[in-house]
Parts: sequence; structure tokens; C-alpha cells
Amino acid sequence: MLVESFHNFKRDFLELDEKLYSKNYILFLANFFISFALLFLRKPDSLLNAQLWAEDGVLFLHDEWHVGFPDTIFILYAGYVHFVPRLVAFISNFFPFEVIPFIFNFSAIFLSAISVSIFSLTNFRYILKSDILRTLVVVLICLMPIGPESINNITNVHFYLSLGVFLIALIGGSLSRWAYFLFFLFVLLGILSAPLAVFCAPLFLIRPILCRSEKLRWLYVLLFVISVVYGFTVFQIGSKESVPSIDWLFLANPFNIEKLIRVTISGFLINDDYFAFLKYFKFLWLFELFLLFQFINKFRIQGIQTSILLIYFLLTMFIPILLRGGLTLTEEQLGYAVLLNSAKDNLYFGNVLNLIVSRYGVVPYFLFCIFFFVVVFESKNNKSNYFFPLAITILFVFIIRNSIFIKPFEDLNWKSYGELVKNKQDVVIPINPPWFPKLHMKKEDWR
Repeated sequence: MLVESFHNFKRDFLELDEKLYSKNYILFLANFFISFALLFLRKPDSLLNAQLWAEDGVLFLHDEWHVGFPDTIFILYAGYVHFVPRLVAFISNFFPFEVIPFIFNFSAIFLSAISVSIFSLTNFRYILKSDILRTLVVVLICLMPIGPESINNITNVHFYLSLGVFLIALIGGSLSRWAYFLFFLFVLLGILSAPLAVFCAPLFLIRPILCRSEKLRWLYVLLFVISVVYGFTVFQIGSKESVPSIDWLFLANPFNIEKLIRVTISGFLINDDYFAFLKYFKFLWLFELFLLFQFINKFRIQGIQTSILLIYFLLTMFIPILLRGGLTLTEEQLGYAVLLNSAKDNLYFGNVLNLIVSRYGVVPYFLFCIFFFVVVFESKNNKSNYFFPLAITILFVFIIRNSIFIKPFEDLNWKSYGELVKNKQDVVIPINPPWFPKLHMKKEDWR
């Protein structure tokens, strides 16, 4: 079965109908505008009354004012490079002070829309044949019910870039010379800005192995090398210290792993209602069994594609859980664990839920949407029935309706600081969220 599945994967990956390439421009542009519109409509104040978010101002803009591009590239934050945010800060500084937040947020929406729209290309028909279904996936991705801080800001755009890198690593069919260079540039920017993107390294070897007739396939080998070297460096600098504190024994129990997956999926579906989570969580194992049945049922035909999606869903779920303290207890939690019997496991699940409903659940949610549509709705029959997937999409939107529209940020009167910034005087600018540290610049610190 595995051999047959690989044979089908290789055939579908290579034998994409070249006549379909003419639709790529239409599909990509249509999905780009849909994505841009959805992201904007979810939080219109992102552009209509633009405010900077957290590290957008305190870190990226501050460092641009104080140090300047390209030197800022080498200033690590959280142990890794932030090339795209540094570049956006550099570009924004060419504009009047009043519109800097607009440039930041517009860039975030623009890059996010590009990243998710890549899946609309006909090159992904070997994963999900229907152009309509791929568009529905793009819509669901844009309507993610996860963390208001995860949308329309440069600080967290790297999660969208991670998805873009993953998709480009898997893109099927032949590629033109321009496509190779554009994809290479996008992936390079993604790797140097998105930590999760480095885990796509093994996927970059698929194209060089299968597409032996294409001379530029070596660019993907170069991306593989860059990803491995950069990923190892980032791990040594930023995440290595987190590993010893992880409770690995907890993962030795397969039931705990299943429960972590169930907590994650539950967070996608009912994250805005904690009581609903407690009520329905215990029944979602039936949903897991359904997906597993569908996965096994389609393994002979699409086993490699679906396996890659499943593996990377689990990777992008467990990596933040492990490295961001999901299986580590604080001193206060350790005190609770001593007082209450069997509290330790429950505290872990609580930590995981808090991570998943924040920005760390963004990429797993993206891959979950793709995986779900592939294993449930994918069909090689040209006469596909679109009613059921459309109904599921509408149902899902109804379920997450309370988290679609995001409350506007507090207006901190950004424009009122324009004269001080223009004259490079001492300035203290409040940044959203209001409790976050302010942007401080003294007269002697200006570059």
C-alpha cells in the first residue's frame, strides 16, 4: 500500500496538466483579494485607524530609529532573526510619521494574503483537486478563530509566512525560471523571519528528487541547507535551554498525546467559550476517529500527501507546546500540584489550551484546515459535490462567529507625537496593548 501510495504521489506531483497554468494568475489574484478583504474586514481599524502592536513599535521601529537597517538584521530577538519586520520598519521610515502604523499593518495584511493565497494555485491540485475547495480552505484560514493579536500586525506575520514556506516546499508540477527565483526569495525571507519555517527543511528535497529534468531544482537543495544550518543555529541560541525543563515522561503516555491533539482541535472549534469546551471536549474523540478512518481509507490513493499534512500539523502543534512552556509548570503551578492530587496533568492541558487559542495555534490551525478538507472532501471525480463542503464551511463560520470580528485597538493618539519625532526630541509613545512597555527614545539615542 505504501509503495502504491508513493507511486501515485510521484505521478500526481509531476503530471500536472500544463493547460491549468493559465488559470494560476486568475486563481491567485482572486484569492489574494478575497484574503486581503477578509483580513481587513475582520479588523478595519488596522488601516482606517492604524495603531502599532507590541514589538512593532517597542522593538522594530525603535531599533530602526536607534540603529538603522541593515544593522538591525543582526539584532536577535527571542533568539532568532526578524528580517521581514526589520525591512518593513526600514521602509516605513521613508514615510511621514503619521502613516508609519498604516505601512506596518498594510504590509502585514499584504504578506498574509500572499501567503495563504499560494494554496489556490493549480500546482496544488495533486493535494486538493477542486479549485473551489481550495478557495474555501483559504477563506477558513483567513477566518481563523485564534487570538486577536495574531492578525494584521508585523509582529506575528511570521506565522503566515510559515504557511507560505510550507506550501512552496510542497508545490507540484513544473516551475518556470521566474517561479523558481520568486519562490526562492519568498522562502528565504520566510526562513529568516519565521522559526517554524525551518522545520520545512526535509520537504525542500522532494522537488530535487522528483523533478530531475529541471535545472533550477538545485535552488531547493540550497534552501534545504540554509534551513538546516539556520535552524540549528537558532535552536542553540534561543531554544536549547527550554528542552531540559520539558516533562518528557508525560509524552510517554500515548493517551496524553491523544488528549493534547483533542485539546488543540477543541481550541479551534470552541475557543471563545470555556464552558462549551469543558462540555464538548470529551466527545471530540469521535471526530478524531472519523478523521483517522478517512485518512486510512484514502491512504492508497493519497497516503503521502495526507501523511505530510498530518505530520506537519502535529509538528507545528507540539513544537510551540514543548518550547513555550506547555509541559512546564511555573512555581505557582508546582504549588498547586503538591496540594492537589493528579493536578499536574490538568495544569499541563490548561497550559496547552492557553497556547493554542493564542498566536501559537495559528499554524496548526492552517494545516488542520487543509488536512480536514483533503481527507474528507478530496475526490478524483471531476463531478464533485460542493454542497457538503460549503455547508461545513458555513457551519464552521457560524460556530466561530463570535471571534470573527476583532475589537478595535485603543486609540493612543499616535499622530500627536509627530513633532517630537520629526525633531528627534525625547519622546515616550504608548503602544497597544496599553499595558505593554512604551516606545522610549531620548534625544541622544536618535540615529
